Amino acid sequence: MWDFRLGLGALVCLLVLTTASCSNNNGDPRIDDGGVIFVDGATPPPGTCEGSVCTLPDGGVEIPDGDGGVTQCYFIQCDNRITACGDCTDNDNDGKIDNSDPECLGPCDNYEGEELLAGVGGEGGEQCKADCYFDFGNGAGNDDCSWHRSCDPLEPKVQCTYDENKLGGKDCPLPTQSDLCNDVCAPLTPNGCDCFGCCTFPELNGGYVYIGSEDGCTFDTVTDPSRCQPCTPAASCVNTCERCEICLGKPTIPEDCFPDPGDPDGGVPDGGTRCPVGKQECGLPGDDPCPIGDFCLTGCCTEIVVQ
Repeated sequence: MWDFRLGLGALVCLLVLTTASCSNNNGDPRIDDGGVIFVDGATPPPGTCEGSVCTLPDGGVEIPDGDGGVTQCYFIQCDNRITACGDCTDNDNDGKIDNSDPECLGPCDNYEGEELLAGVGGEGGEQCKADCYFDFGNGAGNDDCSWHRSCDPLEPKVQCTYDENKLGGKDCPLPTQSDLCNDVCAPLTPNGCDCFGCCTFPELNGGYVYIGSEDGCTFDTVTDPSRCQPCTPAASCVNTCERCEICLGKPTIPEDCFPDPGDPDGGVPDGGTRCPVGKQECGLPGDDPCPIGDFCLTGCCTEIVVQ
């Protein structure tokens, strides 16, 4: 859970809500309504296109549900783009699609495969500098998030030697990131991670690893430091994993975290709440589906901040 209050203002969801069409242009399909692009790696679902035109009835597409039937899926946009984790397609053929695939780390994630890579951005031109790991973009220009791997004494990138003199400076701001970073990156950061891809998992007993490690960090290798380099979360921008929250690698919560309708305190469990006030819960049996176009991010329906 975030350690600071987010002044998000009005969150606007970028959705495909009405009947639209897309055309194939040398492998670059675009939705004509608004000029939204399926970025490289994302594709319209099979069977939605006839020739060069894709019809999206009522803003959605029908996709297999894994049980022999079909379900309606709605594209989820990130900054006017549809990525592999919002394209209603099972890009890695594991039977799980978009926010139902735990390897999708948010609506801006353009890599649906086994490795916990964002697929876009996250590292600046200088290999030791980092910006928001979970938005769409390379560099801090769109989010003003700033961190330098040399501020981490665990040195998650071997070429980035620890330099405590950077702490509190421009590269490693303390005690918090800018308001813009909080507005843009905080809502996209999964429970258990900081803004820069340093995340904890239950198997680590409180430890953290850099999920963008060069040798390929996966859910199955989080305890292997040669694959998932240990790291220290940036205190200025960390979304901790609380006991009653769904987090990366923690898809369920204890029974006493569920509200009791007969509780005189209004049904709020003693162990805390799953989502912040104003966010709809999702991802567990019995939960209502998220509003059209929202992404179910570690148990909470998440909208996209429009820049």
